[in-house]
Amino acid sequence: MLRVLKNEIIKMFSGKKFYVLSMTLIISIIVMAFLGKIHPNRGMNTSNFVFYTLLGTLLKPLIPMFMVLVITDTFTEDYIQGTMKFSLMAPIKKIDLIIGKFLFIAIYGLILLAIGFVGSYIIGVITFGVGNNGEFLNGFINNIKVYASIILPLFSFSAVISFIAVIINNSGAMIGLGIGIDVMMMMIDSQMKNIMYYTFSGGMYAYRIVQNLNARNILMLSLTACIYITVFLILSIVVVKRKDIVL
Repeated sequence: MLRVLKNEIIKMFSGKKFYVLSMTLIISIIVMAFLGKIHPNRGMNTSNFVFYTLLGTLLKPLIPMFMVLVITDTFTEDYIQGTMKFSLMAPIKKIDLIIGKFLFIAIYGLILLAIGFVGSYIIGVITFGVGNNGEFLNGFINNIKVYASIILPLFSFSAVISFIAVIINNSGAMIGLGIGIDVMMMMIDSQMKNIMYYTFSGGMYAYRIVQNLNARNILMLSLTACIYITVFLILSIVVVKRKDIVL
């Protein structure tokens, strides 16, 4: 498992995709800062900027779409190109292969969120300044809560997409289907009241009500995400065990 994780991380930093996705996030944040600057009547400050950047570009739609690309590359492309076969020729169990790859996907998602959070604050401070220290600190704490509330649901979304990726053996079809699912779930979770507590992606949009979340709601969102992660990881392992990958 750790060997698989280490191998995927080495591939991430040695390839171009990670840097392209990271630069795309940074550029999108810069564009949001420019738009906020030319519309000063909105009363934009750094804390608001970080929140609206998450709402306007990072989570809707960039990071989930980026996760679809990463998952496709990690599972579907590996299977098509035969690199998964070489992993299994080493003394690695299929269950360790799946868990190792999913841990890599989770770390990738955390890194993208961290880039979005840190990048938004750096660009926000440069563009809008720090402002009142008390308000800045309160906004910083609130934004940490918002980002923290997204982590498990993002993993849940990734687990479901990963399961689909181990079934589909066509990268183009996987990317199209994954992005389509993301857009569809975004519409469902945004329009249907309280459904976010029960869908695999709903928690990603709980930032809209983060100020009103109580312990029970947080527990529901976290429990739902953990259930989806567990179920779809098990399903992925079952599918991979039945695939004749090593031939």
